[in-house]
Parts: sequence; C-alpha cells; structure tokens
Amino acid sequence: MTLAATPFHARAAEASRHNAWLTRNGVTLARQYESTEREALAARLNVVIADISWRWRAMFEGASSEVFLSRLLTRDAATLAPGQSFKALWLSDAGGVRGAGVLARFGREAFQLAASAPDRDWIEAAAATMGVSVQDVSRETGGLAIIGPYARKTLEAAGIDASLDALGFRKLSWRGTEVTLSRWGEQDGYEIWCSPDDALLVWDRLMRAGAPFGIAPAGIGAMDVLDLEAGIARPTLDYEPAREASDTQPMPAALGLDSLIDDNHHGFNGRASLLGAKPSRRLVGLEIDSDEPAPFTSLVSNATAVGHTLRSAYSPALRRAIALAMVDDAAAVPATLLSLTLPPRMAAPELRKAAARVARLPFLDKPASIGT
Repeated sequence: MTLAATPFHARAAEASRHNAWLTRNGVTLARQYESTEREALAARLNVVIADISWRWRAMFEGASSEVFLSRLLTRDAATLAPGQSFKALWLSDAGGVRGAGVLARFGREAFQLAASAPDRDWIEAAAATMGVSVQDVSRETGGLAIIGPYARKTLEAAGIDASLDALGFRKLSWRGTEVTLSRWGEQDGYEIWCSPDDALLVWDRLMRAGAPFGIAPAGIGAMDVLDLEAGIARPTLDYEPAREASDTQPMPAALGLDSLIDDNHHGFNGRASLLGAKPSRRLVGLEIDSDEPAPFTSLVSNATAVGHTLRSAYSPALRRAIALAMVDDAAAVPATLLSLTLPPRMAAPELRKAAARVARLPFLDKPASIGT
C-alpha cells in the first residue's frame, strides 16, 4: 500500500516535537505532538483539533441510491432529509458486523458514508448490481475534529455559526473558504471538512481563534484514548470485522451496537440471521489496578478463563489503565473482580498479575461543551 500524507501534514510536522508517526487506512498521522496523556486531558479541559482525514468516505449517487443504502444499512435511508445523518451498521449475509459508520444525505440522490475502516470492494460490487455509482472521496477533502469544552467558542471566535444539532451538517462559506461543518463524532464536538488546497488555512484560522482557550493539536493516540474512555470498539483495532458472507461474528449485540439497528427496518442485509441470535460474550469496560495497559490478554475468574481484553491504554482522566473486554455474561456484571497478566517489559520481564474490575460503559461522559 502506498502511504499518503493528509492535507494538514505540513502543520502536523511543524507541531510534532517527537516526530512520532503511525499509519491508518494508508495515511500517515501524528501519533502525538507533545504527550498523548496531555492531549487527551486537553480535550476534556480546553479544546483540541485532530486530523481525521484518514477516515474512509464514499459518495453514493443514482436513482436507486436510497433503496440500495436501505438494503445495505441497519437503518432506513429514506428517513433522511438532505442535511440529516444517522449512524448505522452493515452486516454480512449471516449477520456479522462488517462495518459501522455515519450516513449523510447530501441531496435527493446523493449520500455519503463515513467510517473508520473501509469496506470498499464489497460495497462497490453490491452497488453496481443496482446501478448505483460509488466514488471514494477520502482524498478529496481534509477533515479536522474540534473537541472539548471550548470547541463551540473556538468556532464562534473564528467567525463560524456553530449552532448545529448532533449528527447535523451543513455547507458554508467561511470568509471566502468553502467548508462543511458537521457533528458526526462520538466526542460531542465538531468537524470541519475542506478542500486540500485550503487545509493549512483552515488549520491556522482555528489555531488563532482557539488560542485564548488553550487550543492544542491532538494526535491519533489521544483520539484513541478518548474513544476508549467512551467505550467505542473499533473495527481492525478491537475486532476483526466480518468479511465473508457466512461470517456470524462479531454480533452487534456482543459489541453493544444494538442501538444502531432500527427494529422497524426490515429489509436490510443480514437481518434474518440476527433473529434469536444471542452472543455468549459481551463488551464491557475494565479498570485495571495498574498504570500499565494490558491489551489482548486473557481474563480469569476463580482460575477459569472468562474472556479477554481488547484495546487497552492509560487513561489520564481516570489515572489508571483501562481496557475494553469481551467477557462471559456471568462476568459482565459491573464491579466483578477479574485478574489478568500484564505484558512483560525490559524492566519487568517476569509475569505479573493485576486485578481488574468490570465497569459500565462509557467510562466517562463526553467532554462537556461550554456555550451550547
């Protein structure tokens, strides 16, 4: 895969003190600028901007686009008016979760699907059978998330009307620059999407407007911590999405994604396979009695394995390591005490046990916004 830089890469490189990078969806991103912990806290106390250009986005156009997307997704695209969005899943034939994302209606026959992990080939092949055009537009715009208590005040100081409901979006001319303002994220913030040619201008305007509120750039590491604190399991990071028609796993209920399924929507792919299906394990949170994360390790209760952790990270807000985990129903009760093995490291190569307590999700509420 050929790696690509985001439209904001020049500013990210200038701001990065440690030259720490990683890739997601083939895009190079700053892992951190100064400190993942400080950036995650800044999103809760002040305001941050984060490069989200790496997210997969596809446009669907054609007379059958509404019908196709209603068959694809676990919610009915016909319920959306232009300027409206919803979150939904798409499933394999056997009911396994292939993906989760936001569907936005741009016009009568125009929709955009945005997700953290692409499912390009399968969706394009299915759309072609109904004459629906699918265009990957991930590289056609750059995106910045604005998150934190002062997110709205930052936008207003920059001259943007930030009165927008959750999941809403609108196109606007911002002092001569065409942008799209949206509220599609899980952190109760905003997103600005712009032409790659305008990306550095957008970054600079936001940084100037947010300076009185302590604005700082946040790397993908801090964004992952915020997702973890919000209890969000991500495909390819926490679980392998279904990719074969016969894949029954992962089940929506196991990942706590039942709310993304409209019970009144009967025509979507994989629905029949969900009826009566019950997962044996469920997604929970874990608070670990350690500062050290413990990703993808077995969880034990009374010498019996009852599940395993998914992603794990140190939460600066909770001042401890936390993790998402898949556990048996009997162990999914909040406050249940489990044990796990911490990963070895140079200073402590021996196996070390730590206690972990089951916690309700989300671990923390979304960063409260001032002025909404």
